[in-house]
Amino acid sequence: MHRQELIRAAVSLIVLQAVRVLAATYVVAPGGHDGNPGTEAQPWATLKRAAQDRQPGDIVRIRAGVYAERPTWKVTAKGTRENPITYKAYGDGEVRITPSSVLPAAGWSRVRDGIYRIDLKKAPLSVFCNGLPLVNPSRTHPIKSVDKMYAHSFFTSGKTLYVWLADGSDPNGADMRTAPDHVVNLRGCDYTVFDGLTLEYGKNGFKGQAETRHITIRHCTLRSLASQGIQPTPADCLVEHCLFQKIGSTKYQHGIYGSGPGLTVRHSVFEDIAGCGIHQYGKPDDDVPGGRFYGNIFRSPRAATDPKRERYMADLLLWARAGNIVYNNVFYGEGKRPGISLKKADNRIFNNTFVDSATGVSFGPKSTGNVIQNNIFVDSGQFFLDGPAGATPQTLDHNIYFRRAGTPQWRLAGAKYADFGAYRKANGGEQNSLYADPRLVGAADAHLQPGSPARDAAVVLAEINADKDGVARPQGKAPDVGAYEFKAAR
Repeated sequence: MHRQELIRAAVSLIVLQAVRVLAATYVVAPGGHDGNPGTEAQPWATLKRAAQDRQPGDIVRIRAGVYAERPTWKVTAKGTRENPITYKAYGDGEVRITPSSVLPAAGWSRVRDGIYRIDLKKAPLSVFCNGLPLVNPSRTHPIKSVDKMYAHSFFTSGKTLYVWLADGSDPNGADMRTAPDHVVNLRGCDYTVFDGLTLEYGKNGFKGQAETRHITIRHCTLRSLASQGIQPTPADCLVEHCLFQKIGSTKYQHGIYGSGPGLTVRHSVFEDIAGCGIHQYGKPDDDVPGGRFYGNIFRSPRAATDPKRERYMADLLLWARAGNIVYNNVFYGEGKRPGISLKKADNRIFNNTFVDSATGVSFGPKSTGNVIQNNIFVDSGQFFLDGPAGATPQTLDHNIYFRRAGTPQWRLAGAKYADFGAYRKANGGEQNSLYADPRLVGAADAHLQPGSPARDAAVVLAEINADKDGVARPQGKAPDVGAYEFKAAR
């Protein structure tokens, strides 16, 4: 090693050691005080105080309780790749972060129909009833007066709030909440980790900024949010082991919306969401590789509540970038929601299980060169696969299709097929695919039973060395088709 290289290495080591010396652990607790030093014995009271003057490597441990951070918790301090800043639940119970306020249990007066009113000190940005957000007036959902309201919506005029609950009931006695802003606002806080936190009752859970990069969101619950769980995801963002729940009221509101490059979403659950579980949307850039989405569960789809625009969106919309890889996911569509929608090219869809999806995988007219292998499609209500005339060629093989009732259907290159043999002959592929009951454990459990034809029926793929549960592939002579590898003793 040259002398200059030795000097640079020594300086880097000194700087790294200095950072480690300066890094500290702080504590926040409901009974604390922001004038305290933030120690275990004398914790801070607010997350706002905890986020001030943080240095790379700092860890903020947050004790169980409700943290009312109004109008939003703004996080700006930057960590580094080697020494991120971490905000982490202490481990003594749920850490609930919210900008919301609970409205009085009484005080509502009926206007007409199912519309009720209450006077507030300030008009809210979002309104919730019993954990679900009401449709808010917006460009896509214009509610310009009380006369334009409908069930499950709200409207504000000055400081007066009008609501029309889904069933037209009296809001007196219901759990009514309002929020003035997002729960967490990410402002250039590169290399920050959020671990074990619950974000609830805000417009968005995490509201991002284009300049923010390298955020990790881990073991978090994002629930009862009016618009999006995360919007947008920062570049090089990792989302893992999270729960997205009760998000949105219209088809434009999603668990994750607007993904930056380098997004990975893994081992998370998306349920009771009005729009998509994940909507990869933003500036199209085919030169930037798509994201990685694996080990996730999508279930319990909820219809949008605007009667003029009600629509079930797909669980996973990959529209902004080409080259995404999607594997070991389970899609429970309940006959209502499609599984995956593609617009760009060269995506790889491996070892997923689609149970009762309206359509398993759909291709846009420019979505070509995709590889769809080792997947299980059961009871797709419309099509197992759906693509217009321009959506060719595709690589399709080692998949299993089955529909318990009704006519099975495929639509590729704009042509429909109701017979597997005819579809396979016309497609010129799928020579190792099957039309057979995959014998799943149950409608809500996509594991394989002992006699499943999916066992040892998959092709070996370098990218897939384990299943959704982390079980090594293969367990037999070859890998199993679908998200789960059969293991005798589970």
